[in-house]
This record gives sequence, structure tokens and C-alpha cells, in this order.
Amino acid sequence: MYISIELQSFSLYILATLYKDYESSTASGLKYFLLGALSSCFILLGSGLIYTFTGLTNFESIYSLISSVSSSYFYFADLNNINLDITQSYNIISGVSLGIILIFIGFLFKISAAPLHS
Repeated sequence: MYISIELQSFSLYILATLYKDYESSTASGLKYFLLGALSSCFILLGSGLIYTFTGLTNFESIYSLISSVSSSYFYFADLNNINLDITQSYNIISGVSLGIILIFIGFLFKISAAPLHS
């Protein structure tokens, strides 16, 4: 996922600096490259967090783990038992949630969405 987005972004960096004679073109290309590097950092940090908390890189496996962990978390929460499984389930769910939020913020930077467009 990350490599495909970065390969697409490299062509856009080149298109932003197509007119080399104009100073504004070069400045905008450099700014776009730096913001792209920042967004790549957010995406990689989110991916690293998801890998840290799940130990998986396959999307289908991550989905299976999260669905099984969330169902067992809510099952144990209904029993009101303080258990090690509840703590581990909560850690996995919160870590993956934080990773997904960081990836989403990186994508918003990448496409220059409204709150992150400056």
C-alpha cells in the first residue's frame, strides 16, 4: 500500500516542478516534496504501530484478529471479570485504532485535504 502511494506521489512532485525557469514552480515543488515526506512519516508510523500491536502485515489477517479480539473483549466485558485477556484486547484495539488514525492523517496530508491543505 505504501509503495504504491509513494510511486504515484513521485510523479506528482515532478509535475509540480515542471517549469524550471519559474521560481514559484521550484518552491512549490519543494514544499510539496517536504509535505509528502511528512505525510509518509505519519503513514509509516501508523503502519509500524499496527504491526507492533498485531504482529501482522496482511490486511485480511489484521481484520480477522481485530474482529476476534473485539468480540472476545465485549464478551468478557459483559461478564465484568478483570482478566488479562481484557487488558491485552484493550491494548490491541487501542494500538490499532491509533495506527489507523495516523495513517488516515497521513493520507489527508498526501491529498492536501481541507484541514491540512496549507
